[in-house]
Amino acid sequence: MFASLKSKIKEETGSDISKITSSWRSGAFLGRITLRDDSSTSSPSSSGGHGDSTSDSISPQLESYLSERTGGKNDQAVLQQQYSSQLEAKLRERDTYWEQKIEELKLSLASVQGEEAAAAQAVARTAQAEAAKASTERDAAKRLVTELKTQLAAAERAQNTLDALNEELEQSRREWARERAELSGALSAAEARAADLADRLALVAAALPPDHPHHHMHDDDKREVTPTGCADYDRVCRERAVLTRQLQEAKMALADVKTSWSGQIASLETQEKTMDFESRIQSLSDENKELAEELENERTLVKILREKVDKSNLMCDESKAEVNHLNSMVTEMQHDFLDMQRKFDKEKREKDEALLRNAHMSQSIEMSQCNVRYQETEISELKAKIKELDALIAQHKENQAACMLIKENEVARKKEIEDLKKRIDELIENETALKKTIQDLETEICDKNKKIKTLDNRISDMKKTLQRELQSSKSDLTSAEEQDISRRYLKHVVLRFLTARELEARQLTRALAALLRLSAHEEQLLRAALPPRTGLAAWFPSLNT
Repeated sequence: MFASLKSKIKEETGSDISKITSSWRSGAFLGRITLRDDSSTSSPSSSGGHGDSTSDSISPQLESYLSERTGGKNDQAVLQQQYSSQLEAKLRERDTYWEQKIEELKLSLASVQGEEAAAAQAVARTAQAEAAKASTERDAAKRLVTELKTQLAAAERAQNTLDALNEELEQSRREWARERAELSGALSAAEARAADLADRLALVAAALPPDHPHHHMHDDDKREVTPTGCADYDRVCRERAVLTRQLQEAKMALADVKTSWSGQIASLETQEKTMDFESRIQSLSDENKELAEELENERTLVKILREKVDKSNLMCDESKAEVNHLNSMVTEMQHDFLDMQRKFDKEKREKDEALLRNAHMSQSIEMSQCNVRYQETEISELKAKIKELDALIAQHKENQAACMLIKENEVARKKEIEDLKKRIDELIENETALKKTIQDLETEICDKNKKIKTLDNRISDMKKTLQRELQSSKSDLTSAEEQDISRRYLKHVVLRFLTARELEARQLTRALAALLRLSAHEEQLLRAALPPRTGLAAWFPSLNT
């Protein structure tokens, strides 16, 4: 802070403040004092010089001036007395003025150091809180990613199971359709065989004797048959009547299908003519038994096939229910994955904000380092001042030897020397305190650098983890989000540029030029257009007069 003030004073006045102070303290400016009647002593700025004249060169000027004013009537003792009184008055005025200025500078330095220490502590606490928060957020993000990976693996296994079940279901459907077609064909063949067997059974039942319990004839067949008392003839007549009726029915059925089956009519008529009634009657009973057994077997087979069909339908329903359940589980997992992805996006935005805060913290730490360098410069300047004070003490001793004639001022000179020694001791104490402050600041800067390195390592680890998760989930930052981050960072830099002190604002011009992509000429214009927020009027009001 003081280094910047001194540089400003040097730019505006063209002289170094330390040299002016030493020359004012040593009384070298008294060589240029004019003893006019309207001389002013309100400000040390009224006197200026090179600081190389001594009291020996002043005395002849005073003697000539007083001799001109008094006509040469004053003696040497009166001149020495007048000179000593004027010298004492000037020294008292300047000592009072510079004591006030030094007190003001000490108060300003204490306030600035207190503000900077409070700001550094606040930045350190904020960095610690943000580091702890970033660590917890990183652990939570890792846990969420682990859970998402577990759920994703379970979803993949469920998807594989679902695909296998769908394949089994499709295969079961194909087998069920094939078996159903086979059963339908077998059922139609069995029905045709049953109809044929029923005709044969009717013929056998009609051929049986009338007193047989299984004897049965149609009413039309009974009207065709006339009993003669001969059992064989009556049986043949009954068979003939049944066969005639069946033949008539077959002819009627044949007439019905003759239009569509004209090619088979000739073969049917040939089969009707060549039918061997005797062999058919002998084999009817055997065929009837076989057909009855086959019919029972077919019915059992149909029953078994129906049970298989029912089981297949039940398995199909269960498979459908399981497929629906798996679909619902997959849907829930997809919803959970979307929720986790939204949480991950939120964590990523918070990470970007943490990066912005980290950049701000880096700028604050850089400012603290600049302040430390300024304080080191001030310490070197204070050392130079101590050397100047040593030279001042030597000069005062020389002035004592030169001013042996002014015996009345010896006590005052001794007091001034003691005051200067006290001031030297105070400056030495201030130097010790400043060295201790610098050591504390260096220790604090080392701790902050360690914390910054730790935070950078954690942020780099988090970046790598988040990049891997982003690559796995195939989601990347959109241009709108990048623009939003750039806009927020630009807003932060502009607000900091407008509200910060002059030194920090000048340092922020480079960041502002980088964000706005300004050329070197435009950046130079921006630096030149920056209004001064501190000046000599705030620290040295008398320099404006």
